[in-house]
Amino acid sequence: MPNPIGSFLARRRFRPTLWPTLGLAVLVAATVALGNWQRQRGAEKEALREQYELTAHQPPLELTAASVNVAALRFRPVRASGEFDGLRQVLIDNKVYAGRPGFDVVTPLKLAGGERYVLVDRGWIAQGAHRSELPRAPPPAGEIRVEGRINLPPAHYLELKMDAGAGPVRQNLDIDRIAAATGLPLLPFLIEQSGDAGDSLVRDWPPPDFGIDEHRGYMAQWYLLAGLGVVLWVALNWRARESRAAESQPQPTRDDSSSAGASPRPPRGRGTLLLVALVAVSPIVAAYVAYYWFAPTKRVNYGELLDPGPAPAIAGKYPDGKPFALAELRGKWVLLVVSGPDCGEACRRALYATRVARTIQGREQDRVVRAWLQPAAASPPPAELLARDPGLVAALAAPVELTRLPIDAYRAAAILLLDPHGNLVLRYGDDPDVERLAKDLERLLRVSQIG
Repeated sequence: MPNPIGSFLARRRFRPTLWPTLGLAVLVAATVALGNWQRQRGAEKEALREQYELTAHQPPLELTAASVNVAALRFRPVRASGEFDGLRQVLIDNKVYAGRPGFDVVTPLKLAGGERYVLVDRGWIAQGAHRSELPRAPPPAGEIRVEGRINLPPAHYLELKMDAGAGPVRQNLDIDRIAAATGLPLLPFLIEQSGDAGDSLVRDWPPPDFGIDEHRGYMAQWYLLAGLGVVLWVALNWRARESRAAESQPQPTRDDSSSAGASPRPPRGRGTLLLVALVAVSPIVAAYVAYYWFAPTKRVNYGELLDPGPAPAIAGKYPDGKPFALAELRGKWVLLVVSGPDCGEACRRALYATRVARTIQGREQDRVVRAWLQPAAASPPPAELLARDPGLVAALAAPVELTRLPIDAYRAAAILLLDPHGNLVLRYGDDPDVERLAKDLERLLRVSQIG
């Protein structure tokens, strides 16, 4: 019975070439290094989880103004005594509990026996009927004793616009910004308060997600890419053996002369396969490098962030004469185009931008409705325009009604984005960058659990 391995070796020989081998060395070195880095990150997160499990069962530590060792104190149960500073209390926006939007109430606590402060996340409170009606959660007066656990706020977060520092509402809990705005010497961590303080605030702190499995998945991905490179290199460098007669026969050169020492050029297919492998791997490497080494710490929106508050109660009529109210569209995100009586180029660009931005959301587009408001004296929308915009809610309103919307009077058209509660969120011009408008909408749909 013939030996298949011996038969294969008799017909082929392993003959690697220089440049593919050097390319493989670079590829394997890079992917193995990235795999090792992900393994190290996973080990760090594993150590952090072990610290959490260990400290969670330790007796509460008495926090003092001198307690600044964040690495040793994170997740540690603590007790702290002092007085709340209710004048500098802040509300952290966009916090959802049990499907309801609300705020986290964060109050500075001046620690007894010193001049240092620590932020205390006292819990969650529901949002009012309108964003302009902020909930009230005054802290207890006088000397107070707080129990909870120490934690750190996220270092990376979504930010629509940098907090100006005025008013109690903040998009994100950033200790350095709050310290700069209030002038308080804050400790570099916060206390997540536990227990029932009789103030109706919800204190349901979930265990932290350390993302260990994510790092392990990335580690396996990089190691598999390294293995794939080695397999391709081995497979592509097995070449057919030539007969001795063919090996002794002179090989033609470029000038049609013979050269006994010339070797046959490798088939072009191997180079093509190597190029395909390089093209497949390089975007992944570039994406990781861009994300982990060049990514900004915060993301800022494209549209202009409007002051939080409900949209005006616009009333009007549909083109068929039936009554219309902007409040009817509540429950979904609304891309609202406001134009003059004639839908010129600016109006059509705005309608096109909202249609494409909604379509880009894919299966999430059902959470978004598009609307178009014109002055009452406008002609009915052209049938061909409505045919290109199925699902568009077109309506007419008195000019005095439209002036209540936050749009520039000199623009021929403008786009407003409203949340499912009817609050104004973002504003765009009549010719926005469609991709960036869609990205704003995508981020809001991703982080929002309403609508």
